[in-house]
Amino acid sequence: MSSSAVDVAGAAPGSERRDEHARVELLTSDGLCLWGQWWWPRHPEDAPGTVVVAHGFSASREDGAVRSLASALAGAGYNVLTYDARGHGESEGWSAVGTEEHHDVASAVERAARTGRPVVIIGVSMGAVAVVNHLAGRRPLSTIVVGAVLVSAPARWRMRLSAVGMLTAALTRTRPGRWLAGRRLRVRVARHWRVGEPLEDAIGRIDVPVAIVHGMRDRLLASAHGRKLHGSALGPCRLDLVARMGHGVDDAGRGAVVNAVSWVLEAAAAVPRPVLVPDDPTQRQGASAVSFGW
Repeated sequence: MSSSAVDVAGAAPGSERRDEHARVELLTSDGLCLWGQWWWPRHPEDAPGTVVVAHGFSASREDGAVRSLASALAGAGYNVLTYDARGHGESEGWSAVGTEEHHDVASAVERAARTGRPVVIIGVSMGAVAVVNHLAGRRPLSTIVVGAVLVSAPARWRMRLSAVGMLTAALTRTRPGRWLAGRRLRVRVARHWRVGEPLEDAIGRIDVPVAIVHGMRDRLLASAHGRKLHGSALGPCRLDLVARMGHGVDDAGRGAVVNAVSWVLEAAAAVPRPVLVPDDPTQRQGASAVSFGW
């Protein structure tokens, strides 16, 4: 953990207060109990924003990559809330591989809003699906979340024809695979989960700034997914294609994700929030920046 960050370091700003056990109980709108954890920076009262991290399939808030990202974000001065998605870790329920997890995101966002700071959501792979579904389905559009970072996100429900892709499909779509996921990965996958709306369509209804971070060495989802999402965005959007990054937030991509949070906050502060008609193609706008290789 960064020397400038601790799991619990006193009270956060606003109405959210310290949890002595570094655990947060979240209740979803469909009645599930989820468990999360706060990571406070050295001076929470000076935090420029609060970041919610929605992890990927088979991970949890205790996953090494999630903890490393949370530590890096707290070290950069942000309040950070991580949590176990439904069917993962200590949380109740069954995983729907992203299509029902928007309920989880909503409960975490509500808790994060208590800090009184702008909220940015990071969604990783399956978590990115949940984040887009949450933001695209808000009615009316809320000002609580000022932007999002999508990491290793699928533009459509298609994976590479690779060993990793075939294994992922087997774990989520077959009965033996779901049994193996529960036994070895400790993930409870719903039997009848459904494929949802493609993210490249849903992102066209999101009016807040979105940063997309995708690895050039991603063996599950080609970088074309990131480019398609970037080209379909409605609001301000930035695409970072990271040369040595694989799938998810690894050592090569962590810095890009932390920097993306900063960009989202700056873009949200610089661009006035217009009244948007999500289905009006004339209101689409292109990317504000593209960078390659970190």
